[in-house]
Amino acid sequence: MPDGSPRAGGTLPISAHVLTLNAGRTLRRALASVRRCAEILVIDGGSTDDTLAIARECGARVIPQGTAPGKRIEDFAAVRNRGLDAATQPWILALDSDEELSEELQQEIASLTRTAVGPAAYRVPRRYVLGNGTIIRHATTYPNERIYFFHRNAATRWMKPVHERIGLRDGIPVRHLKGTSLAPLGTVADYRKKAKLYLRIEKERSRGRGWGHWLRRRVFHTLRSRAFAFLKLLWIWLIPRKGKRLPLEQEMIRFWYGWRLIVETCPLRK
Repeated sequence: MPDGSPRAGGTLPISAHVLTLNAGRTLRRALASVRRCAEILVIDGGSTDDTLAIARECGARVIPQGTAPGKRIEDFAAVRNRGLDAATQPWILALDSDEELSEELQQEIASLTRTAVGPAAYRVPRRYVLGNGTIIRHATTYPNERIYFFHRNAATRWMKPVHERIGLRDGIPVRHLKGTSLAPLGTVADYRKKAKLYLRIEKERSRGRGWGHWLRRRVFHTLRSRAFAFLKLLWIWLIPRKGKRLPLEQEMIRFWYGWRLIVETCPLRK
């Protein structure tokens, strides 16, 4: 895409949605990557740093998350639905405040808004980037795809308080994009902090659901997904390959989270 000021009001019929809370350190880069979108919505949770100033400087429209100011989101679907309700463009693009669209992804979504026939939804791959710009090429979470780009007529509402996903209408095709969104690799402490928030939310959601739900949704589903992840981890680390691998410390957070999820949501725990 052409160089220039990262301001909204571009030519693409896309409403880009960015959730923020004191995201000034990374927001400018995120908004620059969606500067050709006709609309940018910054859905803010009461930032006290320069987040709002950056958002307005970049031409974004700021709307509140509807939560207590400064409080971390506990229902991501509800917050994303506020953006969905406020959108004025036919295409929706979700972007985290620490992410940016790769050049390939920018070109890809620009082309789709011109050539797509009928409503559709697209899975966007996400990759981690080190501070020196090196892209992590191998991780057990890859391709880490999320339906973060879709036509408004393809969707119903965002669902689930955590690990939210967009509901789609019957018969809507779901396709895969080749370009990726890029996010900085956080520290182990960052991931543990986020995992603890998710655990608290999941524990509250599981309250009163009984043993059947716990065994089916927490034990079986979690153990199955972590078993596949473990096999993939062996595949990544035991076979020589080109490209940077996700450090084992960060990989282990996923297994730690799965174990804590089973323990924390057990019906025996008060």
